[in-house]
Amino acid sequence: MSMLLVNAGSSSLKISVAEDGEVGYTRTVTTPPLQITDNEWRELIDDFTAHGGQIEVVVHRVAHGGPRFGEAAIVDDHVMAGIEQLSDLAPLHQPPSVSVLERLRKLLPDAVQIACFDTAFHARMPAESYTYAIPRDWREDLGVRRYGFHGLAHEYNVREAAQILDRDLYELHLVSAHLGSGASLAAVREGHSVDTTMGFTPLEGLVMSTRSGTIDPAISAWLVSKTGLSVTEVIRRLERESGLYGLAGDTHMGAIVDRANAAEAEAQLAMGVWAHRAAGMIGQMVVSAGGLDALVFSGGIGENSPVARAMVLERLRPLGLRFDEDLNLRNEMGSEIQAKGSSAAIIIVQTREDITMVRQAQALLRQHGH
Repeated sequence: MSMLLVNAGSSSLKISVAEDGEVGYTRTVTTPPLQITDNEWRELIDDFTAHGGQIEVVVHRVAHGGPRFGEAAIVDDHVMAGIEQLSDLAPLHQPPSVSVLERLRKLLPDAVQIACFDTAFHARMPAESYTYAIPRDWREDLGVRRYGFHGLAHEYNVREAAQILDRDLYELHLVSAHLGSGASLAAVREGHSVDTTMGFTPLEGLVMSTRSGTIDPAISAWLVSKTGLSVTEVIRRLERESGLYGLAGDTHMGAIVDRANAAEAEAQLAMGVWAHRAAGMIGQMVVSAGGLDALVFSGGIGENSPVARAMVLERLRPLGLRFDEDLNLRNEMGSEIQAKGSSAAIIIVQTREDITMVRQAQALLRQHGH
């Protein structure tokens, strides 16, 4: 069976072909998805058909599933309307997904269209994890709650960890640390997310490349009154001009590490703030998971920066975690880097959201007799 895997971002599009579950040919289109014309789509479809044969299934990564979509869904008019209604909750990422879904439903009418939601892995979080301590009408009438994101990555990470450890996933207490440009943690127990760091939007939680992560909510109101900025502009700056960029004027952890090694105070502070927040929230996730069998690192920083990992792990020594410096520096994907006597395994994983999409789509198709 030939699947087209579609990951629509706000400014680019990544497409792959999967044949019988194996991901092969991949292209990245740098044109924003909302600007791709029907003719350009037809050229892309012809290209992927030439590499993978007739496209029978199209699998879409959709940023937000809201409270309704707790698992992958075959897209019909009813599901399509539900996805569109969630655009207010993810204004940067949901509209491109909606646009691509509409186009490919029209251009490939015989293909099964499947949506895989980045929030779905967190859909079974207990109420104590997803509920904000805010007025009832905000919670019940407006649906303000913690949703969490990066679910496709976290699901892949914990499956890989179980395989590496040769353990049953449902017996493990795990923390998945997906640390990249966007970053989040997930606490996993019995194979499911029971807590995570991103919330109502992806702005909550860890310090990220350009996102502030969690701050005192009164800061936004104070900035509006003090500076005359609009709420929209304050949120834009928290999204686009904060995080590592706000602290060090750079979004690339490797460059910040080099500057910190050269004793540049601004870079050292940025790394310290980033690592302090990550370690503290990992501790919170360990509590939510009910213990820790393995801490799993992934993402651009988690996979590629031994220095950043070491800074986090040093701060986790009170939890009994110990890492082997040589194994950490080797940076081998799919490897364990804990030292002898560590209280839990420490694993580096090269996350593959596309493989999670394939797995979810295959399970859904079997369920529907395809």
